[in-house]
Amino acid sequence: MNKWKKVTAVCMSAAMMCGGALGYTTTVSADDKVVLDVWHQFTDPESAQTKTFLEAVEKYQEENENIEIELHGLDTESYKTKISTEFASSASGVDVFYYWAPGKIKQLINADKVLPLNDYVTDEVMSRVKEGSTSSFEFGDNLYALPIDSYMMCLFCNKTLFDEAGVEIPTTYDELIAAGEKLLELDGVTPLAIGAKDSWLAGAFYESLALREVGAEEVQSALLGETEFTNEGFKKAAEDVVELYEKGILGKNPLEDGEAEATADFLNGKVAMQLDGSWFAGTIDNTDDTVVTDVEAITFPVVSDEQNATDYAGGASASFFVNKNTDTPAEAADFAIYISEQMGVKALEIGSGFPCWNTEIDESVISPTFIKLMDLYDGVQTGVQNWDGILDANAAAVHLEQAQSLLVEGADLDTFMAAHQDAISAQG
Repeated sequence: MNKWKKVTAVCMSAAMMCGGALGYTTTVSADDKVVLDVWHQFTDPESAQTKTFLEAVEKYQEENENIEIELHGLDTESYKTKISTEFASSASGVDVFYYWAPGKIKQLINADKVLPLNDYVTDEVMSRVKEGSTSSFEFGDNLYALPIDSYMMCLFCNKTLFDEAGVEIPTTYDELIAAGEKLLELDGVTPLAIGAKDSWLAGAFYESLALREVGAEEVQSALLGETEFTNEGFKKAAEDVVELYEKGILGKNPLEDGEAEATADFLNGKVAMQLDGSWFAGTIDNTDDTVVTDVEAITFPVVSDEQNATDYAGGASASFFVNKNTDTPAEAADFAIYISEQMGVKALEIGSGFPCWNTEIDESVISPTFIKLMDLYDGVQTGVQNWDGILDANAAAVHLEQAQSLLVEGADLDTFMAAHQDAISAQG
């Protein structure tokens, strides 16, 4: 597993003479109290990510007594709306904010709303970042954030339910259909939960099938507007979604539950497969009252031999950014860099992602389910991030709405295709 060679991190010097954790010269005197308004989406108290985030914030405040962190958290969908609303004006109540790159943040960067971190990221800091992991956060000659971790979308399978149904974990789309039909025979079990009330998961489900029907290179090209959204594979992927819905494999009403409800059902043994990000491994292993004891994680089953099975949905996409209008840019930048590293180096331990920071890892403390993901990650090559992180805000909204439209009776595939083409073509 050459990707997981243990590398000793260069620790931050305890002898910094002035200012914050990175040793910049502060913009305020030591006697002044700086209040940073930090916006985030880590609101689930049971989430290992949430606990890690809050612990890192507490530690930062202990190490920087003149800085007070005011946290503002919302669930993912509400958070996206709130940030868009704030930055439609000056976002005066935002100093640091969690956001997704490259697509979503690009619109704010183009509107000159985001502070470049070039003047705050030192060579020493960059020496701790894994090579090649900053590309999603670089625009022109500017670096706007440092990565936290890399993720991948997976199907998490309750092996116990598969054994009860007498079926194997699927490796192809046809096997997925066959397994789903057998799992339907189990009383009170949803074969595959996608939490599609949360639109990003409805999008992620379609995207997983599109990746398998079209391939990573063609998907990326279409999303960036380099080719038309006319590949027949895109329409075939929509047909696949409709087929799974009509067969009942996605449950009676996949739009009724979001990620939280799907997760609760999975942990209670009522769901055989759940589509979610690699961070779900930490949730599985850090939940005390789960009845699930045997989980296998897989990339989405291949559709045919025509596409590369090493393509995967994921990459490094989220981090903490700084509002260009902040009154305390140095302090805000320091905290953004600090929190990104702290969450990044903990990623493997809590099972949230594959860290983009060089760090020494004791595998004995890594989430058992995430250990399996590490092996899975070693076998993939070309990643495509969730589309709403690549497309601009307007095109992303159209995509997610259209993805949900496939999960109702009478889905219109021609409208689905035309809406995507129009939205992608209209991107700036």
